[in-house]
Amino acid sequence: MIHGQWLTGLIDIDVDDDLTAEIDLGRPYEKLLLICPALAVSANVSIKVAEKTGGTFYDLHYSGRTKDDTIASQKWQTSAYTTGVFATVCDCLGGYQYIKIALSASQTGSDVSFRVCGVRS
Repeated sequence: MIHGQWLTGLIDIDVDDDLTAEIDLGRPYEKLLLICPALAVSANVSIKVAEKTGGTFYDLHYSGRTKDDTIASQKWQTSAYTTGVFATVCDCLGGYQYIKIALSASQTGSDVSFRVCGVRS
């Protein structure tokens, strides 16, 4: 396993209270390590991806098999609202280099700093 640098993804609530600025992982990666800090307002955490810097960012979806063995596309996000303070692995980054971390609820109070690191085989 090869990993990149740990980077900060900042939600500057004076600019956008539920979305980080663009994060350049430095190269395309297969997986993403993500550390979520405490959140002021409970929210789902999801990932947006773009094919180039400054490009259009899209919700990251992945295809997986369901219980009845059919293929289904799902949005990558935490399964329930969270107040943060957890670490997780997104196994489905799929070769993207440019990402944003999105929250389903606007944050209040102070800025939010996520930590992310790309991983590849």
